Amino acid sequence: MISAALRRLPAARLRPPRPAARSAPPNAPPNAPPTAPRSRPGRARAGLLAALFGATLLALPPHAEAAPGQDALVLRIVLALARFTQWPDAAAPEQTLRLCVAPVRNELPAAFAAADGQRSGAWRVQVLRAAPGEHCHLLFLPEAAEQATALLRASARAPVLTIGESDGFLSRGGMVELLLVHDALRFDVQLGSLRGAGLDLSSQALRLARQVRE
Repeated sequence: MISAALRRLPAARLRPPRPAARSAPPNAPPNAPPTAPRSRPGRARAGLLAALFGATLLALPPHAEAAPGQDALVLRIVLALARFTQWPDAAAPEQTLRLCVAPVRNELPAAFAAADGQRSGAWRVQVLRAAPGEHCHLLFLPEAAEQATALLRASARAPVLTIGESDGFLSRGGMVELLLVHDALRFDVQLGSLRGAGLDLSSQALRLARQVRE
């Protein structure tokens, strides 16, 4: 659903809106300075998303930036969420983040494949083709991913952050579901699945979730 819907969006809708021009309040003296526009909850939330995720984006190589836009956008959010995840000490990524991605039609999403070996903060990202029994810190299941049910079942209760795009992902045991809401990419969180695996998501990220389920 996410990938197909993002393809239909005009490119302009993925860009942040320009800030409104400031103007002097009515009945103000002629030389009064302009006042800042009032903050709206939606605009403030968008700013928080940009600040939170923008500070933690992967340094994508030029060929990754050339990949389809929806893949690159999803990749950025997936890696930002990883940066705000707390793993148990024994399972936490140290120098390398092992990102397992389920293929679609035997292919990995282009931006994910291109991110292999790149850096995200202090981590080097290692992109792996997801398979039951593979050691992963993070498992990403795109919409229409192959073996999605088996992969999700194999990771149950393990300290693996699971992020998916398909409808009902949280109900099937996933931890974070990406979804498109009013042309914006948002996410829902299932705390029970996270904490059952010994993981937690920072309060900063939880405040930006569309929905947090217990």
